[in-house]
Amino acid sequence: MKSILVTAVVVTLGTAGAGWAAGDLSRANVQTVRLEMGTNDDGMYFKPNDLTFETGKAYKLEMVNVDDIKHEVSLNELTERIFTRKVEIETPDGDLIAEIKGQIHEVEIGPHKTVDWFFVPVQTVDDAEITCEIEGHKEAGMWAKARIK
Repeated sequence: MKSILVTAVVVTLGTAGAGWAAGDLSRANVQTVRLEMGTNDDGMYFKPNDLTFETGKAYKLEMVNVDDIKHEVSLNELTERIFTRKVEIETPDGDLIAEIKGQIHEVEIGPHKTVDWFFVPVQTVDDAEITCEIEGHKEAGMWAKARIK
């Protein structure tokens, strides 16, 4: 009886694993959302400053620093409500510099650089903030409102 039960569990898990791979939402129809950061006459900014994501959809958050100084992107509460697939850094020619995997809370981006954060939202939230946690930057206007539907 035990061997039949173990065999049934192994077969079920093996089949479920194959089914999961075919329906991998983290790689299907990735939607690019550009988040620009910089400084203008009004202070520091994230543009757009109001973002909406949907659970179950795959996103590439293209974080573009157009400024002459470094900035950070901290997803704060959103970090707990998304599955991060990876953060990726490439050369301007598209050659891979680095691919970081695992739980990530914030990314620092150098002047005139771009970093891509690939994720899938898994839980809803209404009022979350995306901020730059470098001293004084959030207070100078570098924050955005975010929600996951």
